[in-house]
Amino acid sequence: MARILVVDDDEGMADATRRILVKAGYDVAVCYEGRVAIEEAAKTRPDLILMDMMMPKFSGDQTIKELKKVPELAQIPIIILTGLVSPKEYMEMTRISIEGKPYKTLCKPYEAEELLRLVKESLWRVT
Repeated sequence: MARILVVDDDEGMADATRRILVKAGYDVAVCYEGRVAIEEAAKTRPDLILMDMMMPKFSGDQTIKELKKVPELAQIPIIILTGLVSPKEYMEMTRISIEGKPYKTLCKPYEAEELLRLVKESLWRVT
């Protein structure tokens, strides 16, 4: 069973995401803050991280940059979750990349089917 770490400061959104993923058979942990997510990822080594971008204290892009500095965590696939709606903001978020490839990005609110499709695509090499 794949382990997924959901990182989102919106507790309602994080819980809804967790419920969708658990119902689909995934083992899910939730963090509401970026620094805590780094500690959780180091401890549990998830197969996939779903990362909100707009978080107070420590943003999603800061969290991603810190995760990429740790060799054991650097290759964990990440799906960006964002409530950003303008095309310009969306393009800015997709410029964050791993080895020149943009992250998969899911705009909130999203449909469960779309979330599960992106999760499956991201996990196919891991599981």
